[in-house]
Amino acid sequence: MTATPDLFAWAIVIALTLEVLRRAPAAIRNPRGRTLWLVFFALDVSMAQKIQGVGDFLHHLTGWNDIATLVKHLMGVAAVAGLLRWVTSVVPGREDGRREPSYRRAISSRPRRIVTWVAVAVIFFTFWQSQRRQGSAEDGDFIFVQAGHFWGSLHLLLFYTYLIFGLLCASMMCAAASREPSSGGAFRYGMQVLSLGCVVGSMYGFVRSGYLIARLFNRPFLGGEGFVDMASNFCLAGCLLLVLGGANAPKWERMEQRVKAHGAVNDLWPMWNRLTTAVPSVIYEDADTKPRQRTLPAPLVPLAGRLRDFWNWKRLDVRLSRRITEICDVSMHLSPYVPPHLHERAGTVVQDLGLPRHTVPAYLLRTAMKRKAAGEPPFAERPDAAILVADKDLFGTTAKFLPVGKAMRDNDLMNRLDRSIKAGVNA
Repeated sequence: MTATPDLFAWAIVIALTLEVLRRAPAAIRNPRGRTLWLVFFALDVSMAQKIQGVGDFLHHLTGWNDIATLVKHLMGVAAVAGLLRWVTSVVPGREDGRREPSYRRAISSRPRRIVTWVAVAVIFFTFWQSQRRQGSAEDGDFIFVQAGHFWGSLHLLLFYTYLIFGLLCASMMCAAASREPSSGGAFRYGMQVLSLGCVVGSMYGFVRSGYLIARLFNRPFLGGEGFVDMASNFCLAGCLLLVLGGANAPKWERMEQRVKAHGAVNDLWPMWNRLTTAVPSVIYEDADTKPRQRTLPAPLVPLAGRLRDFWNWKRLDVRLSRRITEICDVSMHLSPYVPPHLHERAGTVVQDLGLPRHTVPAYLLRTAMKRKAAGEPPFAERPDAAILVADKDLFGTTAKFLPVGKAMRDNDLMNRLDRSIKAGVNA
């Protein structure tokens, strides 16, 4: 007979325990998050029964053989029931007058509770009629002991039937929700992953049910016990990993946004540092950075600022928005230093030379900075418009500003454009 290795069980239990602990504070604060927390808690308790030491402890505590199996199955039913409750609360019903699918009506609140409690009662009753092993606490090969015996097989088949039906219903609901036009982003991907995870989990029930039915009729099952144990463990692990991934899709999206914002803040730093050095008055007061910069020697200020940006992961959205705003404010302050009609001349020369369009604002900013640094007076008392204008999308604005900053640092390109404009070259 085969049994689930403790290493496999420990790996799954550790992952589930970490998820339970991570969700605990939110579940305490927000009632809406408790259902999914209870799902992972029930899964954690259920999977813990696969660990040999847990089964031994329960056996010595109660004196009941295979008690770990009963706890595992009851917690499995609770996890599936909780998952159905969570899915029905998260996935909205149809609002366009279309009839709800039959399976959704079947797992609505009252029918689901009735079926769940009936399943719990029958599974509990049939467990005591199954084949019992005297003095044994091992849970991993329980299915192989019951194979060919009516009551034990009935107990397991009822559990697997509930498992398969619940997971397939949850899978269809998640798949339908991911196809709705209103769904998008993390919700859509999360529902797709959850749907796949539920399908993989139902395969666990199908494999084991097929083995039990074949043995009841004294028929061989392909691969035998080794195949059943390996395939079911593979399906179980895949199901749990996919469910964990799908339920955490919003978290992964937020993490991705944080990484993206962190990269944008750091990528804009060279351009921001150069522009704010020319017009330092636009920098908003920041108690966390400015006092430190004043205490450092001048050559170390840029390096310290760059390192501080790299290691700082706080308020990334605010910092990115502020950085873009300060760049635009600098371009507003510098616009009066741009000679009249230089924008049109620079645009014409850039087009004739086959240079990219972002070269124009880069040249205008560089020219204005040189004139301001040389102490030359502005051409107008008040700016008419900023050289750089931000979009509503912070990341889109970052992608638009980065080539401008790179072009400003390209001395050869700026000198070539400057010579062409001064010489009136159109080539």
